[in-house]
Amino acid sequence: MSAMTREERLWQKLVDETGEDLIEEAAAVSVAQAEKDLAAWGFDVAAERARAEAFLVSLETAVAEEEGEVAQAVPREAPKRAAKKPRPAAVWVAAAAAAVAAGAAVTYVTTRPEEARSPVTPPSTGTTAPSPELAAAADLRHRAAAACDRGRADECLSLLDQAAAKDPAGDTTPEVQRLRTKAEIEAKPKP
Repeated sequence: MSAMTREERLWQKLVDETGEDLIEEAAAVSVAQAEKDLAAWGFDVAAERARAEAFLVSLETAVAEEEGEVAQAVPREAPKRAAKKPRPAAVWVAAAAAAVAAGAAVTYVTTRPEEARSPVTPPSTGTTAPSPELAAAADLRHRAAAACDRGRADECLSLLDQAAAKDPAGDTTPEVQRLRTKAEIEAKPKP
């Protein structure tokens, strides 16, 4: 059995933290409470129902036309219900799972190491296999980004200069220019 990746451990931690309590809490929300919450969040429940009803009518019209029937696009009247049925628990479980997934994604993006976010500089030519010079220049730029992330501005500038000597066109990319500017600012002596 292989070890869990960092992302899998993070996901499992979020699932464990969420637990069954939140799922049960979401499933226990009544339709009236859900409508009240939606209204508080700025949704017009009646308008949304009317849009959904119009959509259902358009679907019925399309099906009738496909079957060769003469469809009359007469909006049907919403059925009168004595009492509203509660939403199935599966809907609330799916909503809770979506919220957990969104939280996991945000947590993952905000906790990634800075080196993983370093700019990746493509070769400056359109060839499928970069020449050894272009590959070396790209490697130097990656090392420069890592040096800059560690606060070594002089080393970053030196590596960028070496890369520019091997691939002058690659030195003009926006990512490299931003990196060079950042390193130059950090390398200036403080007054």
